[in-house]
Amino acid sequence: MSEPAATEIDLNAAFQSAIAHHQAGRLSQAEMLYRVVLQAMPNHPDANHNLGVIAMQLGQLDQALPLLHTALVNHLGHGRFWLSYIDALLRANRADEARQWLEQGQRGGLAGPEVEALLQRLNAPVTPVRVKPGKGQPSLGEQKALVALFNQGQLSPCEQAARRMTEHYPRHVLGWKTLGAVLIQLGRNAEGVQAMRQAAQLAPKDVEILSNLGVALTQMAQYEEAEHSYRRGLKLQPKSANLHAYLADALFLQNRFADAIRHARQAIAQDPQHIVAHHNLGAALRSHSQLMEAETALRRALELAWNYPSAHANLANVLKDQSHLEEAEKHLRIALEMMPHNRLIRSNLLFTGVYSHAITPEQLYADHCEQGQLIARQAGPRCTWSRTLAATPKRVGFVSADFFHHAVSYFVEPVWGGLRAQGMQVLAYYSGKTFDSVSARLQKQCDVWRETAALSDDELAQQIIDDEVDILIDLSGHTAGGRLPVFAKQPAPVQVTWLGHPATTGLPGMHWRITDVHAEPPGMTEHLNTERLYRMPEVFCCYQPSASPDPFAGLPADQDGRFTFGCFNNFAKVTPPVIACWGEILRQTPHARLLLEVHGAQDAAFVQDIRQRFVTAGAQATQIDILPRQANQQYVLYRQVDLALDPFPCCGGTTSCDSLWMGVPFVTLAGRSFVSRMGVTLLHNAGLDELIVDSEAQYIAKAVALAHDLPRLRALREGLRERVMASPLMDAPRFAGHFVQALHEMWAAREQG
Repeated sequence: MSEPAATEIDLNAAFQSAIAHHQAGRLSQAEMLYRVVLQAMPNHPDANHNLGVIAMQLGQLDQALPLLHTALVNHLGHGRFWLSYIDALLRANRADEARQWLEQGQRGGLAGPEVEALLQRLNAPVTPVRVKPGKGQPSLGEQKALVALFNQGQLSPCEQAARRMTEHYPRHVLGWKTLGAVLIQLGRNAEGVQAMRQAAQLAPKDVEILSNLGVALTQMAQYEEAEHSYRRGLKLQPKSANLHAYLADALFLQNRFADAIRHARQAIAQDPQHIVAHHNLGAALRSHSQLMEAETALRRALELAWNYPSAHANLANVLKDQSHLEEAEKHLRIALEMMPHNRLIRSNLLFTGVYSHAITPEQLYADHCEQGQLIARQAGPRCTWSRTLAATPKRVGFVSADFFHHAVSYFVEPVWGGLRAQGMQVLAYYSGKTFDSVSARLQKQCDVWRETAALSDDELAQQIIDDEVDILIDLSGHTAGGRLPVFAKQPAPVQVTWLGHPATTGLPGMHWRITDVHAEPPGMTEHLNTERLYRMPEVFCCYQPSASPDPFAGLPADQDGRFTFGCFNNFAKVTPPVIACWGEILRQTPHARLLLEVHGAQDAAFVQDIRQRFVTAGAQATQIDILPRQANQQYVLYRQVDLALDPFPCCGGTTSCDSLWMGVPFVTLAGRSFVSRMGVTLLHNAGLDELIVDSEAQYIAKAVALAHDLPRLRALREGLRERVMASPLMDAPRFAGHFVQALHEMWAAREQG
């Protein structure tokens, strides 16, 4: 009897996820999940209806009509189903059928403004837009006056005039076209898109309308529908540089990088001076691991328009990928001069600072405080809520954009299970746009799962209040998709940041940051945090690896005769001091090599550039082996590594956990901030304190000594996975107990003021 119940639950979860994807504009993922539901329940009214709506959004009326018909006949009492089906019939020029269904619906009580609009469309069929002046269309003077208001930037008067024109002349395209454009400029994209769609229906061959509609849909994250609009335009004007450039952006935002590159290049072929095309090409090339070409494209965009903040910001990202952090910081600060309130640029600046050797912890703290204050100001007034609070916390919310195959998932699963085992309820607020097998697993491991990417900050804050969350935990910080403005509004009594960002948020209203006694000993870093520090007694996280091979038995050097140092961290962490340090290690160990895994290493020029940096630092070119970063290599490459090297000042986190799990110890340099002491706490908890050093000279000496003392290294590696499994790093029940205790103490501290 349990099997059907499980199927029903899974189908319901699939349907709810489909709705969330649909609302967020992820039409392909929504369509897939709706079809999963329909495979099991072919007459499911809502799934049929929503799949039909997607088909209408994509202009596929032949597919939409049978779906909408199935929805309606299986749920005749749902007014929305009547409206959608009749609308689709009208769009398909099947007016007689539309009239019959509308009359039938009215006899059953169908009424309201939308019904009146359908009647108006039935009784006043669309006529061609370009007709001679006369009855039914505005005079030339009215048209010129409306265009003048728009061109002069008088947006409010223009909106009013455009609305009057759509009311008086609903079959004339200019009113709808102008209304859509002005609403989009006013930031009211949803209303603007509705007007643009009406304009596109009246003038289906107006390329400007299709282009503007695509831009608005892109701004609303409706990328697939935007793509469809651009492609309709390109059928009419296949050599339009603008359309190719904008389509490249929509494809890039769907992670279809090769297609984006192709269309950006087509735009440039039509117009070599097209600034946006060069910019979009650079962004796509970066994501396609072609860093040097990306840098060239973005520098070209800046040659054409130096005052292009997005080009500066994206060039900074490319430079950061290459670990040219000081130049990256320069371009980010230029971008901020032009767009001082842009949160994304500021967040990129913070992460560049986290990686950089040239920024002190104090300067990094000041930058975080500035960002936190800006977020708080932009977020507006704090929430007001009133409810009786329990003596102990019961409902714990986790906010993240990374509930998918991401490092965060390794660490939250053990905690969620522990919280629920001790009677707490776990609520997940997922603001990401990817839903995979890990997402599905996490969804089953919490009490409430909400997909919130489509919610505004105000809406999400209100949802959290309605859910009566006691303690709200941020797992993203300043990373992509983070929802710190929600925390600035303080929708929960206690707010905590953990895992996602390796520094303070700088945000007023973020009460605590979770760390541990080894990463941040008392008295060391309080001045670098706006939050109160809660120090876990052993370690700040609990590691749960995914499926992985066994560690290499013995030393890889015994098999191939060559000692291998390795580092698989983000190459942005490999700063000039790190290269100088590792170059000296290689100079003193000519029998050894360094194995790196680097995003962008498909680019031979970039590989040669990296190799030359190490040669300048004292290594031989033949000692540097560089592999492109690939998802399926997360663990297997460690089977080639004898000893890992931790970068500095930004140490490894998940990567270091992976290394220990695969039986490979690493050397770390202890700094004076959390980001430079993650290696300290991981090694201490694994029982490898002897690999923690306090200076670069000690770092070099330790690595060189172990490369020459293979018996000692074998002893360190022997049974390392088993020791890690038995350590606090992987003792999930123990860590969960500490985490629950932490939440209780934070709750009690709130009561004590």
